[in-house]
Amino acid sequence: MMPKVPEDSLLRRQTASVDYQDCFAANIPTNHPVSITATGLAFSTGTPAWIRKMLKLRDRIVGRFGLKTAKKLAVTSSGTLNCGDQLGIFKVLDKNEKELILGENDKHLDFRVSLYLQQQPAQQQLLCTTTVHYNNRWGRIYFFFVKPFHRLIVPAMMKSTISQLSTAGN
Repeated sequence: MMPKVPEDSLLRRQTASVDYQDCFAANIPTNHPVSITATGLAFSTGTPAWIRKMLKLRDRIVGRFGLKTAKKLAVTSSGTLNCGDQLGIFKVLDKNEKELILGENDKHLDFRVSLYLQQQPAQQQLLCTTTVHYNNRWGRIYFFFVKPFHRLIVPAMMKSTISQLSTAGN
């Protein structure tokens, strides 16, 4: 069963119209609480090599159609993660102490990724929610082809993020 987006999620005010949504959850096995900043940095810097290769291929294909590409997969942040900072292919759109909203608007679709830290009785849990809004039929067509990969990429990104968070500070 897919986890639900928390009621107090910033994502709820970021997405007026949603054509696609998913949410994945993973426990963070660490004895100390992690911050949303550390979570965002781990998410953006721990991209597995196979995903980086897929993104490069995607950029070569969609660049020919005038869509946005990930020209550089660098973190352009001072380490505090403010709105407007770039985290790899994502722009920071909103943030509070337990959630980071990343995303991008393009002519074919708009997407948002929420990284939400939820406190469980004995540990923290990371919820990663993606929403997509199609701006036109090309957005629907594009995401039809991307969706199967998205469903593989998000769990892999979460696993990498959790791994980095679990070993940080130990």
